[in-house]
Amino acid sequence: MKKKLICILVIISIIIIVAECVKLNKSKGDEKHPKLQKEEDASSVSDADGTVLTIGDALFLEDTEVLIDDTIYMATITSIGDVMLHSWQINRGYDSATDTFDYLEEFQYVIEYLSHADFTVANLETTFAGRYNGQSSDVHGYADYPCFNSPEVLAENLKEAGIDLVGTANNHSLDSWQSGVYSTLDYLDAAGLLHTGTARSEEEQQTLCIQEINGITFGFCAYTYSLNGFTVAADQTYSINTLELYSEERLNEMYQQVSDLKDAGADFVLVLLHAGTEYQSLPDENQISTIEGLIDAGADVILGSHPHVIQPMDIRNVTDDDGNSRTVVILYSQGNFVSSQVYRDGIMKDIGMITDITFTKQGEDTDISEVAVAPVYTYWTSEIIGVVPVLEAYNNRDSYDFLSANDWSRIEDSYEKTIQTLTYYNTINYTCDGYRYYFSPYNE
Repeated sequence: MKKKLICILVIISIIIIVAECVKLNKSKGDEKHPKLQKEEDASSVSDADGTVLTIGDALFLEDTEVLIDDTIYMATITSIGDVMLHSWQINRGYDSATDTFDYLEEFQYVIEYLSHADFTVANLETTFAGRYNGQSSDVHGYADYPCFNSPEVLAENLKEAGIDLVGTANNHSLDSWQSGVYSTLDYLDAAGLLHTGTARSEEEQQTLCIQEINGITFGFCAYTYSLNGFTVAADQTYSINTLELYSEERLNEMYQQVSDLKDAGADFVLVLLHAGTEYQSLPDENQISTIEGLIDAGADVILGSHPHVIQPMDIRNVTDDDGNSRTVVILYSQGNFVSSQVYRDGIMKDIGMITDITFTKQGEDTDISEVAVAPVYTYWTSEIIGVVPVLEAYNNRDSYDFLSANDWSRIEDSYEKTIQTLTYYNTINYTCDGYRYYFSPYNE
């Protein structure tokens, strides 16, 4: 009762003060407080939803919001490209003494990069069908290219390394048949990894992937341009978000999902898009037109994969139909994060990137405030195929003395070429600090 009386007295005091201010300022154009409605009766206030409250109404309220939340919320999302296990990796992660597998060591030099963010996403380009359940079982019961089926412990290793969500829609989604689509999701669930792009039911497919991170709401979706000639079962078309080689109908479905994510309250929508032409350093026409459609639909970040090499980055200021401007970040292709693919004929399949994107929100205003990129290189030893950060290794050779002369040659080459590739389309202002390239978005 005492608390209610105090609340009532505070509300009445605020109303009296505001009424006096309105009276004094009438000669200046009847300016009004943001939380007040202009009424003939100056002794009325607005609730948070805009409803006008009189003193009489206020007497029945135990609590009334009278302040606007001007807190600045900030979240960093990290993204990596293709995660693949070829036979060379499967063999190195196998322990014959215990008949078990483990791949956490592949990530030992980049765990700090993956886990420092508020949320980290990856493209999972393999399936988890279970041992001896793939289209072949040639590698200790698992399968290599062309139809991948990896040891399911990789899901646990990715979680341990700092990954939070994986995109499961890519051209290898059906590598272990329809059953492999579903078992992959079961193993991801067991490992505590979120996922988007494939589904076990129509209900799951229609459930939007929305995550609130540090007070900011993010929407995620994943789509693939192709399934390598495999066809989804006619009665299970919900199981994979495929564009069927960029068919207009499926493209529109993807654009609609982006719009649905925004309508559901997402402040930012991130699309994991598996598209393009393998081993090409520039995006193809289908990639470009598809991404333009995504931006028109409201996508804020495009996280590209499939070409297995880094392609240019683009940071734009776009104006939507409603006149509002926003920053859009496009990573046409993030390259391989980890695989057994190597540099050959000038094609940099051994280079990938870790990208940090920082988002901010204050009231209704949202923005992308910073983009940072750390290039990575996949090295080989007799015991492991793993990932090292290029800039950190380049500047700290003593800490990476296990690398070979060939490794250093590749690191030195990528040190120069990665930033040239990323900035190919336009001159994006950047600095290099803390083993990352930092880019400043254009939004004014």
